Parts: sequence; structure tokens; C-alpha cells
Amino acid sequence: MRRNPQRALGARGAPACALAGALLALAGCGSALDPFPEESPALPCPNVRVIADGDAFLVPGGAADAPALAARIVGFDSLCEYDDDEDPHGGMTLSLTVAMGAERGEGATDAPVPLPWFVAAIGPDRTVANKRVFTAEAAFDSPDARIARVATGGVDLRFPAGAARPPWEYEVLVGFQLDRRQLEDRRRARR
Repeated sequence: MRRNPQRALGARGAPACALAGALLALAGCGSALDPFPEESPALPCPNVRVIADGDAFLVPGGAADAPALAARIVGFDSLCEYDDDEDPHGGMTLSLTVAMGAERGEGATDAPVPLPWFVAAIGPDRTVANKRVFTAEAAFDSPDARIARVATGGVDLRFPAGAARPPWEYEVLVGFQLDRRQLEDRRRARR
């Protein structure tokens, strides 16, 4: 089984990921940097990214029209494992862990806040091949705490063997599950 990791940690993680990706690509092509020249190149993983309009979730109800809670997806870690390292149409599992953070606003209650989020596999024709919705919970350590880390747990996406398209032709999107009003508010705020 071959493992191909992909990681993103906000905007600051992008240059490091690009450099690591370039080094892995060089190593996989049998360059002088390749410590295992007899090994076949790694099969690629689907591209994983956080959707721009779904990277934040605001809960209204705070003091002075401020949100009672503002949550953000701050990064992810993904790893794909092929059942057979040399069969691009063999099965593959993409394991994904999403990191979120939340900040409590003025006037917020101490009750845990549910944060709906999703993972979607998008085909080459830009249609949704598979989408799963989850709920994370923002729970603060104490009534005084303003910041919380949000545990999402791990998600496994299975790309079955024998599919018409290989797994790397899909894109995997991660974001908060927003209703129409929340999505329009996010788009206005980004302008």
C-alpha cells in the first residue's frame, strides 16, 4: 500500500506544502534524490481543499450585532492509501482530519454549539459524486474561555475499485454546511 499525504494549515502552510510536493515529485520521478529508484512512482491523491465561502460559520446573537460564536476551518490533514500501488483503477481510501477553531463573542451562552460541516467528492464534470455532512461541537473549557479547539474526528472516503475514473480525477471539498442566508452573508463579507 502506498501512502500519499496532503496537509494544509491555513495560508501560512501553503509554501511549505508546495515545496514538499515538489520534492516528492522529484523523488517519484527517479531523480538522483530518489533513495529507492526501483520503486514505482506513487499514484496521486485527489486534491483536497477548503471551499472559500464555507471556511467560516457565524452564530448570530452576540452583543452589538456581533456574532455569539465565530468558527473557522483552520486546516486539514489527508492521507490516501491505494489497495494496490500499481493499479490506478484499484480501490483507494482517503483519510481526512479537519481542524477547526471557535471564538466566543460577547453575550454568548455557555452551551455547546453544533457546527455542521461537510466533505464532498466532486467529479471531473463538477458534479457532486458523494457528500457527507457531519456535526462538530464547539465546547469551551470554562465559562471564561474565549477560544476553543473543535474536534471533528477522522473521516474516511472510499473510492471503489473498478470505477470509471481514477481517484485523482476527483476533487474533495471541505466546508461548513451553510444555509442560503449564511452563504449570502459570507459572500457579501468577502467582497
